[in-house]
Amino acid sequence: MTFDTGMLVALERRKAGALALLKACKLSHARITIPASVVAEWWRGSHRAILECGELEPLSPQLAEKAGELLAQTGKSNTVDATVIASASQRDDVVVTGDLEDLRELAARAPGVEVLRVT
Repeated sequence: MTFDTGMLVALERRKAGALALLKACKLSHARITIPASVVAEWWRGSHRAILECGELEPLSPQLAEKAGELLAQTGKSNTVDATVIASASQRDDVVVTGDLEDLRELAARAPGVEVLRVT
C-alpha cells in the first residue's frame, strides 16, 4: 500500500474508513509506503505518530524522473501526486487517497497501480 496525503489527513482526523484500512494493513502485515513528498505536503508540525504506520520513502533521482515522466505524459502539474504514483509503480501497489480523479489519471500511465478513495 502507498499512502497519499489524503490518507494521512484521514488518519489525523480519525476517519473510520482510514482507521479500518490501517488496521487491516497491520493485521495482514501489508507493507505501507509513504513517499517523502507526501510528508512535505501533509506535515504541519504535529501527529508524528501517524508516520510510524509506514516506511518513509526518500525522493531518489529515479523516482523524481519517473514522476516527471508521468507529469509530461498527462499534462498534470502536481508533483506530489506524480511522486505517489511513481512510488507505487515500483511495487504495483494500491494507492490510498482522497484525490481519486487526479491520481487515477496518473495511474493510467503506470500499469499495476490501483487507486482507492479513503473515506
